[in-house]
Formats: sequence, C-alpha cells, structure tokens
Amino acid sequence: MPQLDVAALRQAVQENRYLITRHAQQRMGLRKITHDSLKYVIASGDVVEQHPDNQPDPKALFMAHVQGEPLYVSCAFDGNWAYVITVHRYDPARWIDPWTRRKE
Repeated sequence: MPQLDVAALRQAVQENRYLITRHAQQRMGLRKITHDSLKYVIASGDVVEQHPDNQPDPKALFMAHVQGEPLYVSCAFDGNWAYVITVHRYDPARWIDPWTRRKE
C-alpha cells in the first residue's frame, strides 16, 4: 500500500507538476477560488485527512485559512504529478471544526 509522500506532493505543486481535474476547475469557478489560494493551501496547509488506499493514487485533504476562512483542497499524488480533485470551503454542517469532519 503506497503511503502518501506529502513533502514530495508539495514539491510537485511548487514545481507546477500538478493537474486540476475538470470537477475541481468547476468548483474553483463556482467558489471563486484562485490558483494562488489552491497552491497556498497545499504548500502550507494542515493535512486533515489521508487516504493511502485511494485508487489509483493515494490522496490527502489539505486545509489552510485563506482570508480568514478555512479552505480545503483534495489532492492525489502518483509520485510525480499531483492531481487536484476538488476544492471547497468550510461547511459547519459537515465539519465539527476546521480540522474534524463530522461522522456520516
């Protein structure tokens, strides 16, 4: 089972070795989230969830405060390229606090 190398994922994004899925692009547009904000969350955010079993590649959920609000970026990593899966803002109906997702 591949572990997610968070440092290598961050390095890939810093070096522009990342792709944004169509879904994430749509969400970025709807939620008015910029590329700079997305890169900031991945570079400096907390890893609030890791999913090493995710297929085809392990993924992590990053969170950082952008303009005073929690912003989340879900990102998979194949060891070379990072894939931004989705981006979303804090939803108190889904989160206990910015670091803890409510149980379904």
